[in-house]
Amino acid sequence: MSELTAKMRANFSAAILDAAPFSLGAREAALLASFTLMKAIVKNYGYANDEAFFTRAASERLRTSKVIPPAVKMWFAAYQGASRYAFHSTFHTVSTSEPGLLEGMEFFSYTYVCGNLALQLLAPRWKDMRDRSRPLLTLKPNLYWKPATTQFWPYSGEALQWPPEKYLGDRLIKHFVYRFQSPITLRS
Repeated sequence: MSELTAKMRANFSAAILDAAPFSLGAREAALLASFTLMKAIVKNYGYANDEAFFTRAASERLRTSKVIPPAVKMWFAAYQGASRYAFHSTFHTVSTSEPGLLEGMEFFSYTYVCGNLALQLLAPRWKDMRDRSRPLLTLKPNLYWKPATTQFWPYSGEALQWPPEKYLGDRLIKHFVYRFQSPITLRS
């Protein structure tokens, strides 16, 4: 964890502290994805009342080989709030009992904001262990968020620029944290 945090600090501290723009290539995307997943796993294990969302095996694969579980999506955004050095670390799970394709699935959403850099992770899984061999589906964020967020994981192969066109402010950050609550839409 400390090695990953040190690499993160070396590569992204100027963006976090001073909103300095950066270009994200494959190596940087993998670093940012590993860091975001690490933070999500630690936060979830620290606050899980019963079963943690991520398995011990997923945690070990991240630790030993920086492998991100399948169907996990991640975005970055720029945050400009009243406080110069903002910090948010929030997670929640979303599920539906509505009949249809998403019935039996749950989604873990984690948002991490440090200074000017906002990161968000969305991970799907089947609630019932017997279904976990079935293909995973994912959610599609509302188009409203497109100018303010960029999906960086899975990495698309093209250089990504930060900050995005729009930024998140104090009034929008809560809505961003809970943007996967509803309406639930399948990703195509």
